[in-house]
Amino acid sequence: MQPQLLSSACQLYATSPDQLFPLSGGYSNAVYKFPLIQTSQPASESRVVKHGVLRIGVEDCPPEQTLGMLEWVHFLREQGAPVTAPLPSINACLLEHLDYEGKRYVVTAFEEAEGTLAERIPAIEWTDDLFQRIGMTAGKFHRLSHGYHPSSPILTRLMWFDSYEIHEAAKLLASSRDSTLEKLNKLVRELKLLPTQPADFGLIHDDLHFANFLICPDGQAIIIDFDDCCYGWFAIDVAMALFDILVLYNPSNESEKQAFAHRFLSSYLSGYRQEHSLSLFWQRQIPHFLKLKELCIYATLIGHADIALSDSWGGRFMRGRAERVINDIPYVDIDFDNL
Repeated sequence: MQPQLLSSACQLYATSPDQLFPLSGGYSNAVYKFPLIQTSQPASESRVVKHGVLRIGVEDCPPEQTLGMLEWVHFLREQGAPVTAPLPSINACLLEHLDYEGKRYVVTAFEEAEGTLAERIPAIEWTDDLFQRIGMTAGKFHRLSHGYHPSSPILTRLMWFDSYEIHEAAKLLASSRDSTLEKLNKLVRELKLLPTQPADFGLIHDDLHFANFLICPDGQAIIIDFDDCCYGWFAIDVAMALFDILVLYNPSNESEKQAFAHRFLSSYLSGYRQEHSLSLFWQRQIPHFLKLKELCIYATLIGHADIALSDSWGGRFMRGRAERVINDIPYVDIDFDNL
């Protein structure tokens, strides 16, 4: 990160480059931890009480969409949702812009929550109680999301079928002349026919995998990183958790995969339903949402160097994937009616 750009960003949040601690996990952003100063006491008695997370990245979508995400997450936090709150700048803005060397940068900040990313918890420590708590967290988040209405019509988010992930997957499959492009297009057309009643459809995270659940020291889970949020079915977020954990678990055979998938989703949904309903109809749609995610990730990883590493997430995911995709083999074949 250029020193001048970093210094300007720091000024917006009353900090300085020498107080920053670089964090990993920023795919398209530079991410830093910085101390927050408690300002409710006299200046002579002010002290550091917690930290924020500063994010700086080149603007890649209309600012109204980013502000729409920030306003939504702010609303969720105000309602008691298990999310990290966006922090206002010294200008009382949730979103700031900086122009540097011909590029426009987006600067945002969020409260930091202490804990361990769920994906970093060893599989040997996974318990049904952990899965249930994660499900309950997702259910509470979905329940509270129902109450949100944008303060302005321009502060909106994309529909699920207009997401960057789906458009990018279609483009990659077309350029590689992969025969699965029509499978993706056909599935999107079919999913567009599903009902969109408010009880089942609204603003969702759309990337609710185990790297976006933070497990706090008290055992509670918090959801982070809402950059991909969009309008879609709540069951998409449920499917994403199952999709990701099966790659993390890395089962040795199909039978083991099915047994673990049933165990995980049963526990997850037992927690989820304590906060939000999921009807049998939407349970039956989970395989379709899994296939949508499978096709998109498959398209992204075709020819990617990471898949040569057998123990990487991409390497594990792509093992035998082309055959499964071409032959329409379900991502996981379990009885979704009985969970």
